[in-house]
Parts: sequence; C-alpha cells; structure tokens
Amino acid sequence: MTTAFRLRVFGGLRMWREGVEMAIGQPRQRVVLAVLLASRGAVVSTAELVDVLWPEDPPASAVNQVQRLIGHIRRLFEPELLNREPGRWVRPVGDGYRLRLDGSGCDLVSFFDLVASARAALAGEDGRDAVQKYEQALETAQARPFAGLPAGLLELPAFVSVEVARNEAAVEAADLAIGELRARRLLPLLIRYAAGAPLHEPLQARLIRLFAVTGRRAEALVHFEQVRQRLADELGADPGAELMAAHLEALSDPGAPAGHRPAQLPLQAAGFAARDDLAGALEAGRGTGLVVLSGMGGVGKTTLAVDWAHRLAPDFPDGQLFLDLRGFDPSGRYLRPADAVDTLLESIGIAPAPAGDTLDARTARFRSALAGRRMLLLLDNARDSAQVGPLLPGAPGCLVVVTSRNRLPGLVAHQGAWPVHIGRLNLATARDLLVRRLGAERMTAEPAATDELIRLCAGLPLALSIAAARVAIDPAAKLSDVVGDLRSAAHRLDVLETGERDVDVRSAFSSSCALLTEPAARLFRLLAVHPGADASVESIASTAGADVRAALAELTVLNMATPAGAGRVAVHDLLREYATELLDASGGERAPAEQRLVEHYVFGTYHAYCMFRLAPPVDLGPVPPGVFPPPFADMSAAMAWYAAERATLAAVVDLALDRGWARSAALILLHLRPLRSARVESPVDALEQALRVLRAVEDLGDPGLETAMLREVAVSARYPEPDLARALLARALALAERENDLVAQAQLHRNMGINPYLVPAPERLDHLRRAVGFARRAGEPSVLAYALEALAGELSDQGGRTAAAAYAGEAFRVAGCAGMAAYQTVIAVKRAEVAFGAGDLRTSAEMAEWALVHAAPGANYTLVLAGLSLARAALGIGDRERARAGADLFYDTLQQHGDEFVASWGAAEVAEYRTIVDRVVAALGSADGLQ
Repeated sequence: MTTAFRLRVFGGLRMWREGVEMAIGQPRQRVVLAVLLASRGAVVSTAELVDVLWPEDPPASAVNQVQRLIGHIRRLFEPELLNREPGRWVRPVGDGYRLRLDGSGCDLVSFFDLVASARAALAGEDGRDAVQKYEQALETAQARPFAGLPAGLLELPAFVSVEVARNEAAVEAADLAIGELRARRLLPLLIRYAAGAPLHEPLQARLIRLFAVTGRRAEALVHFEQVRQRLADELGADPGAELMAAHLEALSDPGAPAGHRPAQLPLQAAGFAARDDLAGALEAGRGTGLVVLSGMGGVGKTTLAVDWAHRLAPDFPDGQLFLDLRGFDPSGRYLRPADAVDTLLESIGIAPAPAGDTLDARTARFRSALAGRRMLLLLDNARDSAQVGPLLPGAPGCLVVVTSRNRLPGLVAHQGAWPVHIGRLNLATARDLLVRRLGAERMTAEPAATDELIRLCAGLPLALSIAAARVAIDPAAKLSDVVGDLRSAAHRLDVLETGERDVDVRSAFSSSCALLTEPAARLFRLLAVHPGADASVESIASTAGADVRAALAELTVLNMATPAGAGRVAVHDLLREYATELLDASGGERAPAEQRLVEHYVFGTYHAYCMFRLAPPVDLGPVPPGVFPPPFADMSAAMAWYAAERATLAAVVDLALDRGWARSAALILLHLRPLRSARVESPVDALEQALRVLRAVEDLGDPGLETAMLREVAVSARYPEPDLARALLARALALAERENDLVAQAQLHRNMGINPYLVPAPERLDHLRRAVGFARRAGEPSVLAYALEALAGELSDQGGRTAAAAYAGEAFRVAGCAGMAAYQTVIAVKRAEVAFGAGDLRTSAEMAEWALVHAAPGANYTLVLAGLSLARAALGIGDRERARAGADLFYDTLQQHGDEFVASWGAAEVAEYRTIVDRVVAALGSADGLQ
C-alpha cells in the first residue's frame, strides 16, 4: 500500500504529506487522531470518542462535532476527498471509525511490526536477525509516544498498551543481550530506555545484569543503589526479588569494591620552597575539578603538585591516588591509558577489566567505581591529553591534578581544565630553596655567590637542587666553588649532574626532545642561534629558513619555548644551553642559520628605514630565499618593532662582526639611524659598537659604505668626543668629494653645520648653505628637506628669522611631497620655533599642534619640543587651555624619557627647556597641578 504521507507518534504527534509537514489542527482534532492511531487499526466507536473529548457532561452536539473532526482528519490524508465519500484511510465501521495504516506510513505500526519480526526470528533461532530487528525497533521507539498530549489521555488503555509494549521490547532485547555477545551493542539503547522507566524493576534488573556480564560490575552496583534509593523515595518500597537477584549476581564478582581507601601520595620534598606566586592560581583552579600544572623539565611541577595534594588531602575522605604516567620517561615507554585505568582500578580495590575489554569499557568501569566518592587523583608526568582523558572521573566530587611538560591544550579546550603554568623561581623563592637545602648560615657567608648561583641556574629548581646537593654532601665545599665551575665550564650542563643516571638537567631536557618531530627538533636546535632574550616568530622563521608555525606550536605546547608577548617567544637559559650543545653536534646547521638571521635584520631595519622616506645607504635588491623580514604598515609599526628588537639588534651586529660580515653589520647600524633619532637615544650607546664596525668596513674597499659609517660614528661621537667627530667628518667629506658623491657631501655639510660642539657659529651657516646646494644638485628630496630644516634653524638662532621661516616652509613642503610624514612633524616643530622667535605666536601654536597630531607613537623628540612650543605660544595668545595641554605633554614626556634627553642634548639644554615651561605654568597659576 503506497502512502503519500507519514505519521510520527514517538516524540510527539506530527504528520507529513509529500515530504511537507502539515498542521494537524486544533487540540480536539489532534486528540481524535491520536486515539485512532493508538487503537492500531481497531474500531473506535463514536461514544468512545465523545467520552475522550468530554469526560463529563458532553454537549448535545457532541456526535456532530465528532463527525466534523473525523471529516477534517480524513482530508488530512486525502485533501481532494468529497463529502460523504468513504475514503481509503479513515473509514466508518458501524457506529465508529478505523484508521488503516502500514509500517511505511507510521512509526508506531513500524515498531510493532519490527518487534513481531524480532520475536519470530528468535523463535526460529536466528539470533543475528533478532538482534537487528530489536535494534531497529528500539531506535524507532526510543522517544516517548504521543509526547505533548494531555496527561489524562495517555492514561487510557490504548495509550498505556503502547508504553507497555516499549518496555516489553526493551526487556526482551536485554534478555537477548545478556546471553548473546553480538547483542551487547544494544546496551546504549537499553540504558536510555531504563532511564525513561526508572521504576520498571524488570528492565532495571536486566540492565544491572547486563552491566555485570560486560565487565562493568562497579557500574552495576552503583546503578542498583540508585534504583533502590528511587524506589524508597518515590514508592516507599524495597527492591523486588528480581532486582535483588541481579544485585547479588553483581556482588559475586571478586573485584567488587570493598571500601578500600587508598593513600598513595609520595613523600613531600624536605627542601620544598613554597611557590607563593602560584598560590592564587592553584586555589582558583581547585573548584574546577581538573587542574593542569605544566612547565619545562626540571621546573618543579611534581614537587609542587605533591605538596599541594598533601595539603588538600583532608578534604577528600575517600582517599588519594597517585600514578606516574611516565609520559617523558627516558626509555620512551609511557603508560598506556588502558593499563593506567587498570592500575587505578586495582588501587581502589577493584579487579582489572577482562582481557578483551575495550578502553571505553575500562573507563566506564573506573568512572562507575568513583561515582559518589570524594577522591584526589594526582596524575604525574602526562604525555598528552589523549593519555589523561580516559582517567578522568565522570561525576563531581573528585579533584584531578595533572602534571606535564605538555600544556595539554586538549584538556583545557574540551574538558575545561584549569591551566597553571610553572615558570622559573623568582629570586626570593630561589633563595628560600637554597636556605632549606643548605641552611641560612652557609648562605649568609657567601651572599654574592648565592646571587650568582641563582643567576647561572636561571631559577630552575632542578638545577638549583643539584648545585645545592654538591655543596651539601661535602662539608668543605663552598657555593663559590660551584659558581666557579658553572662560570668556567664549556657547558654549564656538565656541572649540573649528579653522577646518577637520569638525575640531571641534561637528561630532563633530553627526554622532552625525544618526543619532538624532526621539524620541531631542528627548530629547537636553531633557537640557539638567536641572541635575543626573546625572539619574534619572523626572525625564528628566518633562522630556520622555513615556515615554523607548526614546529613552534609544538615546542610551546611542550614548554620548550614560552610565549613572550604578541608574536614573540622566549627560551629558558639552560634550555638554550642544551640547544647549543645539540646544534654544535649536528654539524653544518649553524653557519647558514646565522647568515639568514643576520640578513633578516638587515632587511628588517631596511624596511623600517624606508618608512622615513629617506634615500637608503645601499639598494639591497630582493630578499634572499628563506628570509622573512617583517613588513611595516606604517611608521608606528616600525617604531614598535624597533622598541621590541633594540637589544637583539645590538647582539646581531656583534654576531655579524664575529663572523666577518662587516657589510651586514654596517647596514644594520645605518638603517637604525632615523629610528634612534626619533627616539632621542643617547649617541654614546652606539659609539663603541659603531667604531668596531667602522674598523671592519675600512678593510672592504667600499668608499660609499665607509663614508656612511664615518658619518654614523661622528654622529654618535659628537657630544662625548667632539674632536673625534670633527676628524671623522673631515675624512668622510674627503672621501665623498673624491667620489663626487653629492648626497654624502650634502649630508656631511649638514652634520657640520648643526652641531655647535663641532663648528663655530660663523662657519655653521656656510656649511648648511653648502648642504642645501649639494642637496639641490643631487635631486634627492629627503636630503634636501633635512638640509633646509637645519638651515632654517641656524638662521633663526642667528637672527635671520624671515629667511628662516621661508626655508622652514620650503622644507615642510618638500618633506610633504616626498611622503616623509615622520620628518614633516620634526619640521613642523622647527617652524613653530622659528615663528615664535619672529613673534608670530598663532602660527607657532598651529604648527606645534600639527606636529602633535601627526607625530608617530614613540617620537619622543617631537612630543617634548612640540609640547614646549605649544605651551609658550598658546600662553602668548591667551589660550590657557591649549597652554596647559602643551605643558602637560612636555612634563609627561620629560618624566618618561628625561635620561635620554639629557644624554642626547646635555643637562643644561634640558634644564633650559624645563625652565621655559615652568614659567608658562607659573603664569597660568597652576604649576603644582601640572607637575
């Protein structure tokens, strides 16, 4: 019988025709349809339908209303059916109606057909077919029938018979599953049916037996207790004979719990130094039920976890479990999850699972055994999240503490684990550790050696403990002896050994490296090349010559590299030492990695230099393969990069000099000049290194590069050693004239003209006019803008304010046309100064504000001088609010960068600037408020 409709009763009454769901109609119409369906083809009299719809006092029109409802229902099945036609599906029979359906059109009919087929297969001893049919039947009817209809309706015999049939089918399927191995796949379905009939003792008894025969006896016992309690609470009854028999069957297992209370925590370390810096994080994680302590090898994770667990133990009266998962065992043989579960089961007095049981079955057995208990589990030395997942309790009340070198992001993401990262000891805690191991007297006797020992051990508890042990076992030994050994050893890790196998820092690191993939292991070795305290991801990629994101993520997860801010990572000092050992032993990896790293910073500084729109010292050409210098979207990004890389850049220049790459070292320094000037860095900071680079460049036979480096060293030496600066500029000018280098000549005459320490006043204007002349002939706008700005400043200082204003305006326009946004703000400050000297206070204030609006973050020179100019000019025109704003900015910038300004300009000039602003503030009458 082909149907164009489909009816569903399990999970609620719904109907589809031609694949489109239909609105069944008003509540009484739904009730009539439900009664017809529940009768499963039997005739339902009109009187029965009236009684269902109006249990008390039906109206006189009740029969007519039933007939109309039947008519509406018939047209749900056959929309084109005419009045008084009998139709195919809802047919009148005597004084009643019958709904004709088959299994293809209704899940209720299908369920009963499947159960009948299952019973027939069982009678014919076809167990495979019986299992299949029961499974299909239970899946079809797993939702409650006729959900959403009035509760009183569902108490009618026709509806009750459907619920009874569901439970009978579940009981029959459970009986089959108990004796038929292939039928045990029905267990998840039977668990759901039992949950829906919590007081159905035959079904609950069979579920308990089924748990027992599948090796989940602990779960069977827990389930019996839950059923017993429910019967008592809701019915005031005890379990019946069938339930008691199932319970006794589960108890017959020799592995059933017997009140065993484990206490397995290891001994607390006698010299443990409390990690007060982690106390808040540990306490915050306690309520989550799952805490992950992660950190590099030797950082003291287990010692901390054991100490914390002992302090928490009284809160867990059912016992404490400890299991070393051997995730980083030097042998490489870690504890498999299935074996770990069996060990934990034995620890709480339950026999291990049968040999054929799956990991899921073992896990369910363990979780059932812990249900209702309050236990503390310390899982030490976990390899990864997959090893830990099956060992977690399934019910609240327990606390699991996991230690691992792996950050276990899977547990954090999917199980809501509370992560606590264990880093190096701070100075106070490191001292406390040494006091506990050696006594305060020995520490007090050698304070300097104590501090250096902590530094050489880099705050690593394992290293400090080994160093302390060397002193503790030898009464004649001193801390200074160990410090001397650490300082003089070719490899510090040689000193941090105990003489016992696998009890040293190198072994701890080695076992972590053993788990790395080859790309991650190679990257770890190459991290030894990078000289910075931390490193950008781009520079690490250049060191490796490849995309390192996946390998770096692996190192980070295993705590062999540590995030150090956006896009940066750091490596512990001793891990770097170990990486150096591996790199030196690898052969051939160091030199090309160092070359790529140096080129990374050559091109990185070049890209930053280009943000200033200046003519570069050398055209570098394309970036070499395998080098990934950072791109910069704007000046702010370049300045931020330089601030982060400043210390590393100095180290890379030294590396390039050590390797004989003088050209690369020189280019890095030359590219950094505008960045250093914008930050008003002390020239003395770069002088010693610049001199070394200059000496190396003199041997290259490159007059252009030598000229640029002579100028660079002269700029650094102009304040501390003016005689040296004059001599270097003279040499550079001679070289530039010999090579007819117009750009260099313009730059050098400008350098001579802007510094009162080098050239007397009458000669400065001459140098600056020549600088402008050479710049115009060279046709390089960036050089011309610098020369014009310098000439404007000197003319203003010497009284030629009209000409100064003209040159400053031209410099501003040239810089603007050349896209020199950063230098244009400097020129704006100069225009503000020139305008103030000429008495044009409004122009002075406007140019100072323009500079402040357009200055890049970190342009400290611009900020402090523009603040000064705005303060005094705004005061002069009576604009007190702008004057206060300028003074505020001046004081704030001076407070943050005053030492740099003093080093760059001298204390007298800085004091003069401050005096000017102090007078402005005094005139405003709010000096205290602004300062």
